[in-house]
Amino acid sequence: NKIAPFGKEDTAKELQDHAAKTQDTLVDAVENAEVAEIKRAVFRALTRLRAAEIKEFDTIARLETQAIDEYNDNHHYRAENPLGYLHDAEPRVSADKYTSFHG
Repeated sequence: NKIAPFGKEDTAKELQDHAAKTQDTLVDAVENAEVAEIKRAVFRALTRLRAAEIKEFDTIARLETQAIDEYNDNHHYRAENPLGYLHDAEPRVSADKYTSFHG
């Protein structure tokens, strides 16, 4: 009473090879999912960082513009720096009309 062998060696080898390939496929799928999740998380973080930078830049730009406007409201260039005309240093024409060319 001999018990008949179950399956052949080549069938076992095929099943083992198929199991190994399936495990490799599963590991690759998990790695791809991890990479996709990392990319998503990094992209989201960079998007938030960009939004924060833009908000901060806008705040700085607004404050700088306010400072310029305030300075302009308190300072008037022409009042603080009057023009000196060249002819102010010359004698009046009536006093100089005879000496200009007879020096």
